[in-house]
Amino acid sequence: MSILDKNKVEHYNGISTLNNHSILKRGVRTMKYKVEVLTGIRPTNDLTIANYLGAVMPIIELQAQGISPVVFVADLHALTDNEPATIRQYIYGVVADYIALGVDPQKANIYLQSDIIGEVTTLTTLLSRHISVAELLRVPTLKDKLKANTRPETANTLLFLYPILMAADILLNRARKVPVGEDQLAHIEVTRLLARRFNKKYGEVFPIPDVLQVKPLRILSLKGEGKMSKTNPNGAIFLTDNLKTVARKIKSAETAFEMIVNEKLKSHILIAGKLAKTESEREEVDAIIQEHKTGKPVMGRFKQLFIRIVQNFLAEFQGKRAEIMRDPSYIPSVLEKGAKIARENAIETLQEVKRVLWLT
Repeated sequence: MSILDKNKVEHYNGISTLNNHSILKRGVRTMKYKVEVLTGIRPTNDLTIANYLGAVMPIIELQAQGISPVVFVADLHALTDNEPATIRQYIYGVVADYIALGVDPQKANIYLQSDIIGEVTTLTTLLSRHISVAELLRVPTLKDKLKANTRPETANTLLFLYPILMAADILLNRARKVPVGEDQLAHIEVTRLLARRFNKKYGEVFPIPDVLQVKPLRILSLKGEGKMSKTNPNGAIFLTDNLKTVARKIKSAETAFEMIVNEKLKSHILIAGKLAKTESEREEVDAIIQEHKTGKPVMGRFKQLFIRIVQNFLAEFQGKRAEIMRDPSYIPSVLEKGAKIARENAIETLQEVKRVLWLT
């Protein structure tokens, strides 16, 4: 038996390699986009009106255009700075929120990130060698998290790997587009960088994802202290707030003196206009603001209209959500359907990654 018989010869793209000699680049099966649009949500708290307008409404608009998005509940991402018990508390609730707000499980696939934990963590590990520590430290959102909570030398490693973990989610799904605001653009650039570096070294494994840039909505805290955030509950309208709480928060909201339209008032006008159910309500908002610009003291009337619009929106939403939650098997069935598809996509992608790395 010759040495060529004893040592299997593999042929890829016309290159022969002996398995006990220097290994050359393995040929790549062309991997095509698998998912049109991918987005994720962290199950760490109740959603706010700002979450709905900035993250959920764009998905609903995509559905209306005939696009089937994939939405994953990012429980592994949430572990970077939250306890498991907190995360578990919100998983089913955030799925119910998205469905009650208009995300249709018949048109969108929704899955739990940890249902493909093996594939996600494996690809995160394999991608990690293609980016430096210095490059990670330049990611603006990571820098902000480190600045707010800890220092680089004391940060937990999972938090540090957050941008790579996000890249693994996107690349496993082979997503064509990822809807993000300006603050998340750097994460997508990390994903594109990792994909290109991997492809350059091992062949065109990953199709490069594009940004589906979401029009930024500047939703400020009702108190005018930065953006509306879950971490500042008095300045945020939560989807779970009861009608009395909503009225109290809006009554105490900061607006503007007559004739002045400042950023706080613009934010309130934006919320009222987006949540208004009828054109007549939107026209009423516009009419009051026109009076305000002429110097009339109408902010009291505006707040009453603002309260009514938000209360009507939340009453409808909360009714739909309660109906969804009445069936304890519904959310698990939605997640299992999504997990099946996500698992198939992830396994197919990871098999090719492992093959070009000679791990299979």
